[in-house]
Amino acid sequence: MSFSDTDYEAAAARLGVPVAAIKAVAEVEAGGATHWNIAGALRPPVRLEAHWFGKLTGYRFNAGHPAISCTRWTPGLAARTWAGACAQVEVACGLDEDAALQATSWGAFQIMGFHWKTLGYASVQEMVAAMNTAGGQLDAFVRFVKADAVLVDALRRQDWHAFAGRYNGPGQVDHYAGRIAQAYARHGGE
Repeated sequence: MSFSDTDYEAAAARLGVPVAAIKAVAEVEAGGATHWNIAGALRPPVRLEAHWFGKLTGYRFNAGHPAISCTRWTPGLAARTWAGACAQVEVACGLDEDAALQATSWGAFQIMGFHWKTLGYASVQEMVAAMNTAGGQLDAFVRFVKADAVLVDALRRQDWHAFAGRYNGPGQVDHYAGRIAQAYARHGGE
């Protein structure tokens, strides 16, 4: 599943940016998909960040569950399949639901659950529930960008390096900036 043109247009209008900018970010973050079909069930794209799960749980699960809890960012721990990604979140939820939901990036825009309060949700569970719809995912993205003046400015100017550095962190700015720029061009951005 993906967003409709009307969905993209509404989000772009709320942010004052070209539609191509919204499409580019969605494409790079989760291939533009709002949901994955896993055994007939539609689920929002997820990625458990093991270092965040470790941090949020005081690293108490590192020894017993090294595939989902660790001390530092270890990209190799991320599941390689959609079903595997969902399974990692489920296992983590069985250990500590609040920490698991906060340590997971959600939806087409891969927004970390620990941003729930900044984005105006009553709880991380409310944010996660919003991720079950395409509209909820777009609303969360708009909230996320609007909560950060640097992101709003970078997106409006199509400064992909500034956007990527703020949105994805300092680790792979050139990589993400290049991918977003290419996606932006593919979607008609100038």
